[in-house]
Amino acid sequence: MIQSVKAALYLHFPYCRSRCTYCDFNAYTDGGELARSQYIEALCTDIERTGQERRYQIQTVFCGGGTPSLHSAAELARVLDTCRASFDFRPGEVTLEANPGTVSLEQLRGLRQAGFNRISLGVQTFRSHLLERLNRIHSAHEVEQAVDWARQAGFDNLSLDLIYGLPGQTQDDWRDTLNRALQLSPQHLSIYQLTVEPGTHLEAQLRNREIQLPHEDATWKMDRWVRRRLRTAGMVRYEVSNWSLPGYHARHNMVYWKDLPYLGLGCGATGFINGWRVRRLLHPHAYQQAIAHGAVPLASAERRDSEGALRDCLMMGLRTRRGVCLSSLGRRFPDLQQKTLEAFFQGLPANWWFIRGNRLRLTSKGSDFVSSVCEEMMDVRLLQPAQPALADPGLSLTKNRALSGAEIAPALAP
Repeated sequence: MIQSVKAALYLHFPYCRSRCTYCDFNAYTDGGELARSQYIEALCTDIERTGQERRYQIQTVFCGGGTPSLHSAAELARVLDTCRASFDFRPGEVTLEANPGTVSLEQLRGLRQAGFNRISLGVQTFRSHLLERLNRIHSAHEVEQAVDWARQAGFDNLSLDLIYGLPGQTQDDWRDTLNRALQLSPQHLSIYQLTVEPGTHLEAQLRNREIQLPHEDATWKMDRWVRRRLRTAGMVRYEVSNWSLPGYHARHNMVYWKDLPYLGLGCGATGFINGWRVRRLLHPHAYQQAIAHGAVPLASAERRDSEGALRDCLMMGLRTRRGVCLSSLGRRFPDLQQKTLEAFFQGLPANWWFIRGNRLRLTSKGSDFVSSVCEEMMDVRLLQPAQPALADPGLSLTKNRALSGAEIAPALAP
């Protein structure tokens, strides 16, 4: 019997009713019930094949998208049932991303009964004119209704996503949004400053001067106010963009920030297992076709060298309140010299970082510049002597070609 590998599980559901202006995710306008049904069939087959040897002990599940809540409770229950039959399935947290405009009380009751125990609602804002500007399909009333239904259905772990720095958003808009969110008593909040991604409709609108973002000083004030407001509400900022009541941090996302193993199944999903970062084919049709032909539906597979693994570990860990444990880092990377690491951080402003109790952490000020810290880290070799890259496994990859079992075997071997 092969020993199980403890891992988180990310499942991707690509369909949406419409595309938000800022979205650059692997999402596609809904093709209707038939397309969704066919996708569920392929996803369940992918799960079954991945877990045939029951090598994975699944500890958390996150269903993201796209809009997973477009699927019926029966379809999503089938996915979880397939996971139970295919893996050593013992997750303490099973999250479903949902759009407030796509849920019903009956559906939520079915989801809770199926085994989902956490809902993450994409709210973004409570201001109607801003929702319309973002091409969101829900209203503020539907957010409140969705939260009420989730509570009635038995969900006691609720997360809301919010965005500040939106085009035309004022300080009053942002304060109203956060205050209304807190009135709903969520256990968790994910709060992001708007990012303008290349190729999005939002980028085109800005380029054509159809809209205008708030001034940098205005977004800075929004950020500072949210920190004060959430502290008074009893929430802890446990990661750069995430706040929770004590005991309600997102256990699944902590797997990413701790650089631990996770499976990614579904079109475009990324996984990290046995030192390999693998990604499924992007388009649902290409993904489903590969599944139908018995191929492993991978678009790419890359093995990190030691230097890359160290940088990932540092960059992800420094996003969190707990930071990075230096003794654990030394055990995992025996070629890391403390002086090398200290030299890098001593080159940063002294008020950006500190070491306490054997943990390297960023200050509140440093967290504001975590992206800059990570960018600078990419240019520094932290291991001495330099570690050569691991041998190329000989994979010949193209973006939309499924790999054969023989090609991908090195990445999946126990």
